[in-house]
Amino acid sequence: MEADRLKAVVEERLGRRVASIEAIAAGMGARRFYRLEFGEGSPRTIVARCEPEASASAASASPVARFSAGSADLFLPTAPSWLPEPPLEPLRSFLEAAGLPVPRSHGHFPALGLELLEDVGARNLLQAEPGDREALYREACALVPRMQRLSAPPEHIAAFGRRYDAPLVETKLWKWLHWAIPGLLRREATTRELDDHGALFAAISVELEHAPRRLAHRDYKAENLHLRANPAGGRPGLVLIDVQGAFVAPPEYDLVCLLYDLQTDLDEALAARLLAEVVPNLPDHPSSQTARRRFDALAVARLCKDVAHVVHAGLARGDRRRWHEIPRGLELLGRAAGRLESGFPGIPTLISVIHALTTAMASADIPSEGIKR
Repeated sequence: MEADRLKAVVEERLGRRVASIEAIAAGMGARRFYRLEFGEGSPRTIVARCEPEASASAASASPVARFSAGSADLFLPTAPSWLPEPPLEPLRSFLEAAGLPVPRSHGHFPALGLELLEDVGARNLLQAEPGDREALYREACALVPRMQRLSAPPEHIAAFGRRYDAPLVETKLWKWLHWAIPGLLRREATTRELDDHGALFAAISVELEHAPRRLAHRDYKAENLHLRANPAGGRPGLVLIDVQGAFVAPPEYDLVCLLYDLQTDLDEALAARLLAEVVPNLPDHPSSQTARRRFDALAVARLCKDVAHVVHAGLARGDRRRWHEIPRGLELLGRAAGRLESGFPGIPTLISVIHALTTAMASADIPSEGIKR
């Protein structure tokens, strides 16, 4: 939605004069956000959340990049799709009614692909003050059991009908094999790599199939935990954004997103301590050993996907803003895989690929000007 049209819609629907519109830096998706400032009244600012046009979504899904590897051209094709995200409402209202900290709504216009939301500011957990960081991460962990205690019929809240399952695990493997490996090693995955990764991800699916399913944010990372200023001073509070992708998943899922986040340098000892502290508070009360094993299985699948997404954004779309996160992702992936080595097939091959990708990242960056579109 263009700024002039957005301004006209907001002034018509809210009856307030918009003094200025500022585009907010977008993430890796197609959705766009704007900060609107009003000339008078309260609140002085709100955030407009605009869904992408259908044509733009279709264009972004097309296979657009190829690059040379020796005498051959390699492609980064379109990934297989999983379930589409439902709208933000009524999930946002459901979480708000349950006491979860989410942005307040100032207008819900689904026919326009527009949500007008509380402006919770630009600061998120990535920018937390060093002295507040551990306490805020502990607060973020404490929100996970609260979400997991919620339930509703899927026909009322679509998130409860969206399930972490084997097809979703398969999409993560596909992206690793078809985006990360070709993109960084400039070759297709070998037959051995295809077979061993397939066996590993099949074992991960079996391991997680037996886990209980609880409500999960699905992208519960520092970037999506904004810091709301405390009117009384002191440490800010957390606000959950980007909740529309929620689904039901194994209890450790959101903890993987938070504690094994490519964008942070969270200390491994602190991550382990926070995990150990929160596990006894989860509604399903998994043992520490079970929780750790599922955490690492989930982490392997998610981190393969996360690294692949950054590679794809850099090569297929020329968006290299997060390229520097790849080494951190490979490091975290290696840690989780190493802890699973004794009980899952294919781990030695995965670790070998991680080492090769790490070496490739350290030896030479992939020049964006070499990408053909």
